[in-house]
Amino acid sequence: MSDREDDQTVDSVEIREVVGIVYNHNALEEMATQLVAAGVDRNDISLMADWNTVIEKLGLTYPDPGAVVDNSETPRRRLTTRDEHATVTGTVFGTLIATGALAAGVPIIASGGAIPLALAACTAGGGLGAMLAKLVRKNLLTRDDADAIEHDINRGGIAVFVRVDNADEEQRAINIMRRNGTHNVHAHTITLRKELSDLSLANVQPDPWLADD
Repeated sequence: MSDREDDQTVDSVEIREVVGIVYNHNALEEMATQLVAAGVDRNDISLMADWNTVIEKLGLTYPDPGAVVDNSETPRRRLTTRDEHATVTGTVFGTLIATGALAAGVPIIASGGAIPLALAACTAGGGLGAMLAKLVRKNLLTRDDADAIEHDINRGGIAVFVRVDNADEEQRAINIMRRNGTHNVHAHTITLRKELSDLSLANVQPDPWLADD
């Protein structure tokens, strides 16, 4: 490891995980559903990052999931399913309405004076809901949304990583992944490093209203 990598690394951890390559979006989502039903924590299921990021990070010349699945340097992203993308806005607004936060004008999503300005610019009812729904999707699902995952699957398949805690969970994960058509399913032990650029504050957009559409 170079001195520069030492300077950028803030933490490292050795984990056991089951990995494989997925070429079908429906199969990915069904596999995830079955893994969670079998006791795997949803937060322990992750995907490789988008192909542009992976190719740049690893210096690849073309999309090749076989070259990234066992590479500890492969950047990753959380799993987002299509049903999550469709329901997250409703869940947020259900909570806001139940607590009266919308009526009080509490700036939950945007900071500073952005929400009051937005409220003044929107009509009541549907206009307000649509505006806040856009903010929720943009700020909670931005790079990890299901459309981006599907695009990467169609581009060349994606690597899937399932963290496991014991031998029984490992075998269950292997069986479920193979049953759902995942390719090159196997387990490995790998050391993952967290760098400064991985921390959430490294990519903060201080005001979502300033971001490009």
